[in-house]
Amino acid sequence: MSEVIAGRTVTLLSQWFDFEGGSLTNLDATPTITITSVATGATALAATASGITHPGTGSYGYAWTPTSTLTAGLYLATWSGLKSSAPVTATETVTVAAPASADATNTSPDGVWYATREDVQRALDVKVTARNRREIDAALEAASRSVDALCHRRFYPVVATRYYDWPNFQYAYPWRIWFDQWELAAVPSAVTSGAVTIPLSACNFEPVSSGPPYTYIELRRDQPYSFGVGSTPQRDVAITGLYGYRNTETALGILTAAVTTATATTISVDGPTSAVVGVGSVLRVDSERLIVSERTESSTGQTGTITASKGDVSLAVSDGTKYAVDEVLLLDSERMRIDDIAGNALTVERAYDGTVLAAHTAATIYAPRTLTVTRGALGTTADTHGSGSTVYRWDPPGLVHQLTKAEAITQLTQERAGWFMKASTTGQSAGRVSADAIQNLRDQTYTEHGRKSRIRVV
Repeated sequence: MSEVIAGRTVTLLSQWFDFEGGSLTNLDATPTITITSVATGATALAATASGITHPGTGSYGYAWTPTSTLTAGLYLATWSGLKSSAPVTATETVTVAAPASADATNTSPDGVWYATREDVQRALDVKVTARNRREIDAALEAASRSVDALCHRRFYPVVATRYYDWPNFQYAYPWRIWFDQWELAAVPSAVTSGAVTIPLSACNFEPVSSGPPYTYIELRRDQPYSFGVGSTPQRDVAITGLYGYRNTETALGILTAAVTTATATTISVDGPTSAVVGVGSVLRVDSERLIVSERTESSTGQTGTITASKGDVSLAVSDGTKYAVDEVLLLDSERMRIDDIAGNALTVERAYDGTVLAAHTAATIYAPRTLTVTRGALGTTADTHGSGSTVYRWDPPGLVHQLTKAEAITQLTQERAGWFMKASTTGQSAGRVSADAIQNLRDQTYTEHGRKSRIRVV
């Protein structure tokens, strides 16, 4: 019996003898090999003699690479040939395991942040420039991974298949497997052992009273299933599902244009979505997750007229329902933030984000409603989506969001100070900011969301 992970290569070998216990002997000609699913009878490899090698007398080999999408399970390799003009066959079973996807490109934590670029810009009250965008993005990446390390868990949701050795060295009961940092955010879609499916009804995901996240799996002891049924303890158990701390989502708005291909890198959204989405937001449309990597202005299809007075804060539009509070508009070169909406009158903050106050006459109103996105993110598959599809945003826990923002701001301010304290002429440190506040926030976050058992020691 051979084993192979889908997408990798396994060498299958057949050997032929004159009789049982006799000498190796060649066949009349090169044999063919066929591979079919034991469960369904579906053909994984049609009969072929191409690629079959003849390394020695009576020996024939074939290097088989099952496709990465081939269904995991047991397959039968059948060799067929002729010996002295009589048909002969030989068979071998091959166990195909699904490929581990935890470290695949679309499940990487890179770019998955627990706060957005806009969150940090608002907190620091800095205007948008290309330079500070790069600085903030780098700080957010470092801050998000720092929060993961502090809490000994990853908060973001990712669809993946993860593998566990069984028996292992966790010193657990034989019916229990701990997930450690790879917790489940929901009941998984599949559990197998040695490519044998274990029904979800035979599994308990714990802790039942407080999960998700689920930190371990137990097999029900009143059911006839067990771990370790494969031929090797390595990667014996495979669990496919949504991993992460939790899957809390907020419905924001809708797509205003259809996504007609799986390769498109931009999507168009409405005002309610534009108002709250930022660079770094994790979105979901249908079953696909997307990560926002940039926002660009697009026309709202309406125009506005307003004077150059700071006190003129009422912008009349043709349809106020197309906008949302906190959305940032662009008229000519002036940005305005919507603070309130009454019918078709928008109450705005003028000269927002460091722009210059100006008069505008029938000026086209723009808003950052075109989002550049990473498609098929976090283990999902890129797909097409219809206009009007609901846009959901994944929300990290509140303390995690706040700590990520604070860590990013701390890094930015320290970097701009050259990572040094400036001494005053009196010998006392000048401009020193107390670290107590952020340390308290770290402690609160760890107390509330840190994974303390099985990892952290004092």
